[in-house]
Amino acid sequence: MKEQFQHKLMTSFALWFDNYLLKKGEAYENKTGQFFYYSDDRVDSNFKVFGSPYKQFVTDSSITGANIPTGVYINGTEYTRNDGVVFDFENGRILSQSFATGAAITGSFAVKDFNLYFTNEDEEDLLIERKYNETSSYEYANTNIDPYDDSIPAVFISSQTFTNEPFAFGGEDKTQTAIKCIIISNDAYKLDGILSIFADSRYEVFQQIPFSSHPINEYGDLKNGVYNYQQLSNTYQGQDSVFYIENVFASKISQKAQKQLPANLVVGFLDFDIFTHRFPRA
Repeated sequence: MKEQFQHKLMTSFALWFDNYLLKKGEAYENKTGQFFYYSDDRVDSNFKVFGSPYKQFVTDSSITGANIPTGVYINGTEYTRNDGVVFDFENGRILSQSFATGAAITGSFAVKDFNLYFTNEDEEDLLIERKYNETSSYEYANTNIDPYDDSIPAVFISSQTFTNEPFAFGGEDKTQTAIKCIIISNDAYKLDGILSIFADSRYEVFQQIPFSSHPINEYGDLKNGVYNYQQLSNTYQGQDSVFYIENVFASKISQKAQKQLPANLVVGFLDFDIFTHRFPRA
């Protein structure tokens, strides 16, 4: 299917959200650790898979201080993409066609405080029906984290409503989209922090970025080996109308609902009203 407005909106929002959280909250930790071999039948059989104890790595080189991995080490020798190393930032792992399964692979990388996921599930399914890996519990674990189970702390992003209202002659509309973010954490301090950061994001503006320009490829690696949100955003300035945040509402789950959750989980919500002006019938 041809790329639609909603694809562009959700891509643009997720990239902005990730950058804003990492920049305003310094919501990452630089780690050094080992990668552990495991089999994964979802990955091309030509590759061997080596996972870290953590989930999503930071990809955005515009974040000052974040260690964006470009290579890994075996016995003090560095191996990079030029040596066939593929980084899966989304799942906190590397892929290689040449490394031995018993290789002692180490690396340094910045780990996000909050993993980001798109979802179509409702709140009940996310909060009651599902079980999550807890990234922090892998702090000293000598094993890889499961690559496909969602890990908390995490933000689950979904679009809720979408409306067009006439704005000007010539077919220009004011398009309003409601986006909900459900935050599930095992750390109350981090939950309060993320709610505070985005409660102050009202009237922020972010650039439209096409779905095709999302920096991650099918392996979870960077398409061009490096990604800088500010540079990517600047590339599209003046090409399309920007998105702006008219309202944002931050809240926590009610005490009654909290009692139905595991004792270690804390939950919050961010509701964004996002506007742009466009010509949907052009």
